[in-house]
Amino acid sequence: MFKKAKPDRAPINGDDHLYDEHAMAAIEKDMLKNIHLQINGTGYFFKHQTVIYALAASVLLVCAIGFLFFYSNQSQKLITVTADRGHISIVSLPDGSKVWLNSGSTLAYPAVFGKIRSVELVNGEAFFDIRHNPKHPFVVHYGDMHAQVLGTSFNIKYYKKLNDVRITVVTGLVEVGNTKQSFGMISPDKEIIYNQKTSFHNARPINSHKVAAWKAREVNLYDVPFEDLVLTIENVYSVKVKYDREKMKDIITTIHFSSSDDIKEALEIIKTIHGLNYTINGKEVELKD
Repeated sequence: MFKKAKPDRAPINGDDHLYDEHAMAAIEKDMLKNIHLQINGTGYFFKHQTVIYALAASVLLVCAIGFLFFYSNQSQKLITVTADRGHISIVSLPDGSKVWLNSGSTLAYPAVFGKIRSVELVNGEAFFDIRHNPKHPFVVHYGDMHAQVLGTSFNIKYYKKLNDVRITVVTGLVEVGNTKQSFGMISPDKEIIYNQKTSFHNARPINSHKVAAWKAREVNLYDVPFEDLVLTIENVYSVKVKYDREKMKDIITTIHFSSSDDIKEALEIIKTIHGLNYTINGKEVELKD
């Protein structure tokens, strides 16, 4: 703490003025004149200045409140983007991060980020390439799960109609968890599979670049339930697939094909792997023995 020093004052002929009646009278006259001016003139000026300052302060306060209200509304206002079926969309977030949305997927995010950069993968699959910012964590909410990073790249596959939710880390570290607990930090080329019905989760090594290759229209599914494959076919080719769900419910599949290929080529691969014939009627596909 610093004490404010009293300003130095220059003596008026030393202390002689204290003993000079004429000098004291002159000083007293000046003091009275100044007081008179303050009451009748300067005081009036100060009153009006006070009013002006008060008005200016009020205007500034209103502007500040308006700005905070606008910023708060912008932060809360969500922008929703959905990729058309059969197409991939790229979204630029407010901080410059980029998100690739797979066919039929939906993302919601604020117009302006707050201290925490928070978005929601409403449904579908998305690849996140997040700008590094240690002061503002980036969080993706999907279902009852979340993924938190400071800046990295990862893939999330969350479909409400599928039991399994998958998050695959491509670069950096990602903290993954649900509303009850954290599953820990996930490193590159690792995948967390979470069952939405049982809340059970497990991790496995995987080629993350292959998983995320759908951005380049290359589909790589590794040990996924058959319903996952069917949903992929429906989204990629914008069709409806009919099949025996009960018979195929326990079937696990691994498959690779290009979404730029004709649907018949993909169905031929399914036929080879699972022995299922297919018929195509417009936008409907039927798989059967």
